Amino acid sequence: MTANSAARAAMPVATSSLFGRTFGAFCAVLLLIWALLMLREFHEVRVVNTRNGQASNQLWAEHARMQATQWAGQPERLQAAMAALEHLREQEWMGIGYEAPIIALQVWQADRLLYRQGPPEMGDRLTPDEQKFESDARWLFVQTQSPELGLVVKRWQEVPGDWHFSSDGITHYARPLFYSLPLMLLLAWLLLRAGFAPLQRIGAQIAQRSATDLSALPPTPYRELAPVVNSVNDLMARLQERLAREREFLLDAAHELKTPLAVMQLNAESLQDAPPGPRRNESVQRLNEGVKRATHTVHQLLALARSGADQESTALRPHDLVALVRDRIALSSQLALQRGTWVELEAPERCVLAMNRESVGALVDNLVDNAVKYSPAGSLVHVAIAAHEQEVVLSVSDQGPGIPLEMRRQVFERFFRLPDQTQSGSGLGLAIVERAAAQHAAEVSLSDGADGRGLCVRVRFKLG
Repeated sequence: MTANSAARAAMPVATSSLFGRTFGAFCAVLLLIWALLMLREFHEVRVVNTRNGQASNQLWAEHARMQATQWAGQPERLQAAMAALEHLREQEWMGIGYEAPIIALQVWQADRLLYRQGPPEMGDRLTPDEQKFESDARWLFVQTQSPELGLVVKRWQEVPGDWHFSSDGITHYARPLFYSLPLMLLLAWLLLRAGFAPLQRIGAQIAQRSATDLSALPPTPYRELAPVVNSVNDLMARLQERLAREREFLLDAAHELKTPLAVMQLNAESLQDAPPGPRRNESVQRLNEGVKRATHTVHQLLALARSGADQESTALRPHDLVALVRDRIALSSQLALQRGTWVELEAPERCVLAMNRESVGALVDNLVDNAVKYSPAGSLVHVAIAAHEQEVVLSVSDQGPGIPLEMRRQVFERFFRLPDQTQSGSGLGLAIVERAAAQHAAEVSLSDGADGRGLCVRVRFKLG
């Protein structure tokens, strides 16, 4: 199994479906809309129809009272008038497309029942209680009278739309949904599948690429996919840039190591045949210098590689910066003693800062070593730590030759060294400092030292 296939096998399997999520949301919205429409319909039936039904009941009761007032003394004519009135009511409901609600009607004069119209056979539906003279959930009651004749009309009317709340009514409303639901879901599934096809094509384009193909994806005409395509292309560009930097770094490192290795090889060959004497001693000395130079370059390259780690993957933990700088100065004391240079530290007792200890240690080592290396004998290297409300400033000042203003940007490039430089070095020190500072979102600045002499390097660590 190759590394790529092993990596793919180790990838977690996606268990959620964006398509399924969208499809499920569509179904949920569809059912919610249907439920809201049903609630609105039931509200219309329960509230509006009840109010309108009571008004209608009152109106027809008044019609019945007027007919009873006119024909109270003629029972046959009263019977015909009431039948005509009921026929007219049924015609009205049929005209608006509904079945007329069931009614019960009584016409009384004093204690004598002049006319009664009872409800027809209603099967399992309850008939009105004609001894209950008030409205309830199923029946609306109204009473009207003519006091001068002693006439009283009592009328019960079925609540319009009460059928809606029965099992037949609910089935009536649900039937269209369930008949049309499969077709709507099929159409939604087809439309969503077509809509997600461009995203699947982009995924297939990425999956088919080789590990070395970092070219940009073709632009997409869809606004929703443009951020994804642009982000992937931006990532590809950053990877290309990073690989280019790594190739450049390897070439520079190989070029930098070539000289000391050539010196070591040349002097090693000279030692094979050289007799004891000054020439042999000189070859040994040059061989040792080459080993030291190669060792120093390798250490600097390792420090540069560590300082170039991704900021996201670097763990920043609270450490005492003062204690760290004090320890690093102690390690560089041997070089300072050899060159007759004094190193002093001006700092508070503690200064806790979120940092990567190894990276900041490399930063301090390079700043102090450079200051000691380029300072004349008997001079002072001043290291200071100042804690402010918004930042912590680490500064290293020396009394050496300094760096010309026009070259202060170039000195941060890898393997760059000032012209006519007599001190040995790899040209990586300030590059390591800049990368370590960037790892902590800090800023590095160069300025003249005190009284315009030497160089002062300041690293500003932001707080918060």
